[in-house]
Amino acid sequence: MASYPIQPDHEPRRTAPPRTALMIVPTYNESGNIAALLEQLFALPTRKRTGWDLHVLVRDDRSPDGTGEIVEELAAGRYRGRLLLSRGTKQGLGKALELAFGEALELGYEVVMTMDADFSHAPLDVLPLLAAISDGADVAVGSRYTPGGLIPGDWPLSQIVRTRVAGSVARGVGGIDPGLRELTTNFRAMRRTVLASIDFGRVKARGYGFQIFLANAFSSGGWKVTEVPISFHTRAHGVSKASVKDVLEFIRIALQLNDDSPFKQLVRFLLVGASGTLVNLGSLWALRRILMPEDPVDDGIWLLSAAAIQISILWNFCWHTGFTFRRYRRTGGVLGARQILANLLKFEGASALTQTVIFSAFVVFSNLGVFYLFAQALGIAIAVTVNYWVSSHYIWDWRRRTSGTTPSVLPTTPELRRVA
Repeated sequence: MASYPIQPDHEPRRTAPPRTALMIVPTYNESGNIAALLEQLFALPTRKRTGWDLHVLVRDDRSPDGTGEIVEELAAGRYRGRLLLSRGTKQGLGKALELAFGEALELGYEVVMTMDADFSHAPLDVLPLLAAISDGADVAVGSRYTPGGLIPGDWPLSQIVRTRVAGSVARGVGGIDPGLRELTTNFRAMRRTVLASIDFGRVKARGYGFQIFLANAFSSGGWKVTEVPISFHTRAHGVSKASVKDVLEFIRIALQLNDDSPFKQLVRFLLVGASGTLVNLGSLWALRRILMPEDPVDDGIWLLSAAAIQISILWNFCWHTGFTFRRYRRTGGVLGARQILANLLKFEGASALTQTVIFSAFVVFSNLGVFYLFAQALGIAIAVTVNYWVSSHYIWDWRRRTSGTTPSVLPTTPELRRVA
């Protein structure tokens, strides 16, 4: 079977039967699992329970252990007309899925699903995913981390930590909607309209980083996404394909996603704060030169210092509104004069709080015997953290600003598991 690029505007061949979902199973050296997995998938009562029939496309990257040959024999015999085999060179999970998505769209399947071949995803959990689509979801994600989801007790702690860290990186660096709990799974169901709308050329994802690219596309594309609780399992046979290269790619893709991620927002916040410090010092120097050229130690110098502080506050406020927290400015409509004034007053209060934190921390650490410069530095670090939190969660909080809109990530629906 040939590989087709994803072309949303291209008229598909539409050889897929109506009301049929296509399950894509990417494989590499899965000869110990694939026959048993296919048997269980084709035994599922999908039509009776969900209203959908199920076909399977195995995307095999020329496995040297004979996985492709096993599937080829089954496709020509026992599962003829329901099982498809696509072969390609080993280019990584992301590329394999992208090419398989193109084939699914070309064939005209209404719903496309993905799962791993190693039984880490239970075939029975296919039913609640399809049921969620029937109930109106555009994307149904099999989730370990939503209420009702389970991780096996024998799953290695290192893997649990790795997925948790990956999720934190995806949200903090990539800025993926925090409403979506499961970000690294390959177990999901999607309507063809969702796949056809995704720009797969935006990032080059060959490995597991492809999963957070998809998670971001789903949660930021205005689609109705629901998480379905599943039981995750330890693989039955074979070994994990993850590598250090996959980890590095994961971080690279996270950096390429949303420019309003918390990490990128914090970097902008610090840059503006540093520029505000320079503005403060420059303003104080200029005011003294203009207003007090002959007597730099006059008692009124503190008034000039206060003026310089206010100038730097206004400078920071303008840059935070238009640069640091630009997502806030772009969402919920145009900012009115009243909203800008309210935000400015809040920022003035946050700035006063910052100065109070610096002074209080300096007093505390100094009394504990900390060197005075280090004590001041610690106070500044704590104050910056407090200021950023107040600014992002209270002053320029885009979620609060868009709280009246419909969320893209729907509430979890644990009751969907009952159809299995």
